[in-house]
Amino acid sequence: MSGKRGVEFTPDKQFYQSYSTEEDKSRTNTHYEQPVAFFNAVTGGRWNVYSCNLWDDTDDQTASQEAKLDLMASLMNLQPGQRILDVGCGWGGPLTYLCKKYNVEGVGLTLSPSQRVFAQERADREGIRAEIIECHWRDYTDDRGFDIVYTDEVIVHFNDLGGFFQKAFDILKDGGRMVNKELHYTHSRYSEMTRGLSHINEIYGSTGNYRTLADELGLSNAAGFEVQTIHQIPLAQYRRTMSQWMSNMKSNRAELEALVGPEYFKRFLMYLKICHRIFYTQTMTMDIIVSHKAATSA
Repeated sequence: MSGKRGVEFTPDKQFYQSYSTEEDKSRTNTHYEQPVAFFNAVTGGRWNVYSCNLWDDTDDQTASQEAKLDLMASLMNLQPGQRILDVGCGWGGPLTYLCKKYNVEGVGLTLSPSQRVFAQERADREGIRAEIIECHWRDYTDDRGFDIVYTDEVIVHFNDLGGFFQKAFDILKDGGRMVNKELHYTHSRYSEMTRGLSHINEIYGSTGNYRTLADELGLSNAAGFEVQTIHQIPLAQYRRTMSQWMSNMKSNRAELEALVGPEYFKRFLMYLKICHRIFYTQTMTMDIIVSHKAATSA
């Protein structure tokens, strides 16, 4: 199959690949099982948030992370005592912050053994009520129910997004909310593979499933959710975040090359540069979608 400029891409290099649970985990961990210290240095700040942050009123990395997490909490309508599920919790910074500031109880899911250990240690150190579990969302079971299920730039890796939404619907309490922050194509024609997009997909183990906002909303509705709010974040915020990550990499180059090797350092920096350029185009939006599981009538 040809992409732009006549570049040839074999079928296994395209987006929208479907994998078994074990292969999905293995491919995902080609990215996330790099040393924790590598990602801590790249993301910076206290909470090591590996997604777009908000820089309107600050140049401080921690403050920008907390501004984004506070926005997410507002859209979740977090209340003390609630129980929340972070699917794709990473190194536990966001879940720990939300549990600590808003006095909620949390569960985090990750596919990465090293993420689980680091995230649980972080949660325990901060004295919050949170359990980090190494488990694919397909296999996760729960008998207590959640008030909130949320993701932050994670569902792009879910080929069976409809299945995930059904899982979220089933484990939410009546009246609960699902909150997903994700990048979306402004038109499906932009899903054509290019050399740059291929590099991004390979960095993530070929688990990319970029969609339009319309596609995501349709799948959410089919699972039973009612959409309440769509909050769009200007891509200038992501350009600023990417610029900070690239600066962090360059400032810590010797340390990071010692951790992952010069070749991976180069590939990762190139991935950030490609994303930075994409965020100057009109091909994507970044949206937070708040959906509601309506309470059943008595």
